[in-house]
This record gives sequence, structure tokens and C-alpha cells, in this order.
Amino acid sequence: MSLSLLLGDPAEVLRACPTAPKLYPHDPDRFRPLLTREEVDSWIDSDTLPMKSIILLRGGTAVDPRHYEHGDMPRPGCVRRHLDENGTLSLRGLEKMKPVISDLAKSLALQTGYQVHVNGYYTPAGGHGLRYHYDRYITLIVQLHGQKAWPLHPPFVENPVQEYGNFSSRGFTAEERHYLEFTPPAETYTLNPGDVFWLPRGYIHSPHAVGDEPSLHLTIALQERTAQWVAAEVANRILRQALADPEMRAGLAPAVLAQPGDVVEEMRAYLVGALAKADLGELTAAVRRSAFPPA
Repeated sequence: MSLSLLLGDPAEVLRACPTAPKLYPHDPDRFRPLLTREEVDSWIDSDTLPMKSIILLRGGTAVDPRHYEHGDMPRPGCVRRHLDENGTLSLRGLEKMKPVISDLAKSLALQTGYQVHVNGYYTPAGGHGLRYHYDRYITLIVQLHGQKAWPLHPPFVENPVQEYGNFSSRGFTAEERHYLEFTPPAETYTLNPGDVFWLPRGYIHSPHAVGDEPSLHLTIALQERTAQWVAAEVANRILRQALADPEMRAGLAPAVLAQPGDVVEEMRAYLVGALAKADLGELTAAVRRSAFPPA
């Protein structure tokens, strides 16, 4: 399995990832081998979901796990009660729980060169998952059961990554919160079973279940490689090579660190020279190996 399972014809995406949301409808039976509501219900009612694989959400935020943990497992019956009380269950790291999802994640990584992880969200009818937030990776939403509406706002931060614009650390400013409270969504997508929704990095969303059935969907996270990532791979290769030179490993006196202008100029010249002399073919092969490591 690969992108062709999710998108049909992945050629366009492999050439250039869409920078706007896009919906890909399919027959719902296409995704039954991945996960079903019945399967998740059986995990819940048999109390076989470990703590490391779940997060309980209520009111748009995560519930403190101390309210429901019992060692490595949640307290018996608490996950079902949480759902009955209109809470959402987040299933974490499904690529580590189910072989067919693991195979899909590995295939996607081999096909794209991106890092991939897969979570699931089970929301009662009329329930809400996370409130408005954005992600620093592409998300492919695979709707498995029920319906879910995805109200969207354009990004506040262009192309967010972990080191910059990471919502979990940055959050929203007061001005942004005011905008979200009083501005209608720019667009809303309602996903039905079999739909796959491509959501680029940075789009602000607050999905909620609609209709009379609970919603179950997979969130497949594709962590894009960026030009900055390539620059870091190239620079780190040069720095690793520098470790072979004893002079580069020599200590610097405190007086040098107090007035580092000369050594900074020297190191700039060293890096410029090392980059100029580096074999472009070797650098290219090294970057490709990092994106597509050997099996």
C-alpha cells in the first residue's frame, strides 16, 4: 500500500505537494482493512488499550491522565464512560499497534522520504475533538465512520516547523484568538466515510462530529522535508568531517572566547572553503540517504 491507496493517482503530489486543502473521495470499503469502529469498540470494551496509546480529550483539550490512569493501563471502563459523556478518544501511534497500518506508514515513508506517524480519533455524535489549532506537518485525514466537519482558517504562520511556529509551544496571540472567536471559517469541509482530506501545514482547524453516528478517522502525519532541512544535512556533514582534524578539536582559551572575532572569521572561511570543495555528487547522495534510508 502507498499513496495510491489514499489518493488514487499520487503522481501530482509526488511532483509538488498541494499547498491548499484538497478532498479525495473513495468507496468506504477501501479502508476497512485499516481500522473499523467495531475494532476500536472491542479494544475499548475489553480494556486492552494501554495508557501509552491513548489520550482522552474533553472540551477541546487533553484530560490530565492522572484522572484515569491505573499503572500502565487506564482504569477499567473509564474510556467507555468518557465517550458516553461526549469526550473524544485519541489513539496514538497506530503504526506501532496494527501491522496493516505499520505497512502503510512504512510504504508512505519509502515513497515520499518523509517521516510518518498515524493517530486515530473516535468522537461521539455531536462531539468535539481539539479546538482551533494547527499542525507543523501535512495531515491526511482518512474518514472511516460517521461524518466530521472541518472548519478552516488560513495559516497565521507560513510553513510552520518544530523549531518555529510550533503550536504546542507558541499557541495563539490575543489578536489571533480574537480573530478566531469573531471571524467565520474561510471554508468548511464535511468528510464522509471513504473521504481522504489533504490538509497542508499551518491551516487552523477545529473538527467536530456531525450527524447521528460517532466519527472515526485516521490522521496520517507526513512530516515534510524542507530546504532548511537539506541545508542542515549538508552543514552537519561538513561539521562531522571537521572532527577528523585535530586542530579543529583543539581547545580555545577563555581570552579567545571573550574576543571571538578572529576565530569566527577563520571558521567562516573554513566552512566556505569546505563547502566549495565538497563533492556535489557525494552531498546529494548523502541527503538522499537521509531521506530514504536503506531498509
